[in-house]
Amino acid sequence: MEKIQPTQKDNLHQTLLDLKVKTSVLEVPQVEREKMASRTMEMVNTYDDNIRNLTWGPVKTADQGSLPVIGEIEEDPSEYDLAMQDFNAHLANGGINPGHPTMFGFVPCGHGTYPAAMGAFIPATFATYSGIHWKSTSIVEMENKLITWVADLFGYPAGHAGNISSGGSLATLTALAVARDSMELKAADFHRCVIYCSEFAHYSVQKGLRAVGLREAILRTVPVDKSLKMTASGLERQIIEDTKTGLLPFLVAATVGTTLTGSVDPVNDIADVCDRHQLWLHVDAAYGGFFALCDETKQLFVGLGRSDSIVVNPHKGLFVPCGVGVLVVKDGKKLQQCCSMDHTPTYFRGAPIFSPDHLSPSELSFELTRPFRGAQVWLPLKMFGVGVFREALKEKLLLARYFYGKLKETGQFELPLEPELSVVLFRATAPPGVNINNFNQQLLDGLNSDGKIFMTPAVLSDLFYLRVCVLCFRTHIEHVDLCFSLIQEKRLHIWELLRVDA
Repeated sequence: MEKIQPTQKDNLHQTLLDLKVKTSVLEVPQVEREKMASRTMEMVNTYDDNIRNLTWGPVKTADQGSLPVIGEIEEDPSEYDLAMQDFNAHLANGGINPGHPTMFGFVPCGHGTYPAAMGAFIPATFATYSGIHWKSTSIVEMENKLITWVADLFGYPAGHAGNISSGGSLATLTALAVARDSMELKAADFHRCVIYCSEFAHYSVQKGLRAVGLREAILRTVPVDKSLKMTASGLERQIIEDTKTGLLPFLVAATVGTTLTGSVDPVNDIADVCDRHQLWLHVDAAYGGFFALCDETKQLFVGLGRSDSIVVNPHKGLFVPCGVGVLVVKDGKKLQQCCSMDHTPTYFRGAPIFSPDHLSPSELSFELTRPFRGAQVWLPLKMFGVGVFREALKEKLLLARYFYGKLKETGQFELPLEPELSVVLFRATAPPGVNINNFNQQLLDGLNSDGKIFMTPAVLSDLFYLRVCVLCFRTHIEHVDLCFSLIQEKRLHIWELLRVDA
């Protein structure tokens, strides 16, 4: 290597000093941080005021021509206030707002309480790394406490393991990979493998199968009963038939709270079938899982402790920001065997990174570099206590039943299912000679276009229904009453228009 001359050393030293000065702006001084924090809190408070006062609807829409142009990323800096004005302008026109009290579409999620949002902000500011147990002992143990709390909620025994992921999709993918490895499936047999779920299973199951190499596997749709729950008898018949034809049944994906209808599959009966035929039982409780906190729904969760893996989303039932899902595997060693490395990489050798006594999150998931997601759950649970979340979820259950009862009292709506959790399906009766599907499509379009509430539809056997899901922590009885009154007004308006046209 060529020796650096003294003049070159001086030049290098000066260049480094110059670069230090130029890049020092990245270290924002306290005075400027306080100004930024003040400006940010103004934005947050304005947002909260507009949400609480219903100044904004659940979906912010604007003509394309009136939307502010998103500026290009440039070489030179912008003033903080200008950058934040631009940022806020785009946030204010950000489309769907799942944290709005009249957001009744999809499954409202990511509507973070303030402490949950702080649980995202503070670790990000501290650059907290939670991938390994070594030197991150406290925060890893904090996440482990949360995973144990979730496992206990569903009746999992000691020996379980889990991880806090970005959500139900990644958690489901990981569970499918663990099941694949635990059942010792070989690639040559993937085309013979059979996975069983109902038609109402979340599509993350199908996406996950593709991601873990099981695209060629057979995804079998199990019949459902009148309540749209998977039938254990239908499942067992299919397993027996598939086994006789030389196929390899290996996994059942049951759902506790389907996205479309809120139905809960009979997990205990399904577990009996899985035990008899030695299949892996995975439970998707992403939406419905935390309703296990409520006495009113305890009976729906019988048998969950018999499953092999379960997924639940705090960013739904615990009202934390989007990007927080929990996977728990009953036999924790199987999760570790699937996700850990066979050999220590060269760049880790010589450092006590991994220990058999203390498993690291990176050994229990496919993520290595990961944020400290647990803080978004831990902080609100510690500040508010579990009890208030139990009461909030009870309120959502009762609001759904209240809304169902108001619709039923009118005699003007068809109601295919009583709500088990917090989803209500309904459709308005149509004037004589009018297609009922078209009438309800008009009703939904009219309600959503007004912008005061937002709902999504449900199509069952070619029948078009409107669907309300109550889950936002800000949604209370006055918001459900508003929803009901708007439905009635819009229904009558469309009815009268059709009568005039006739």
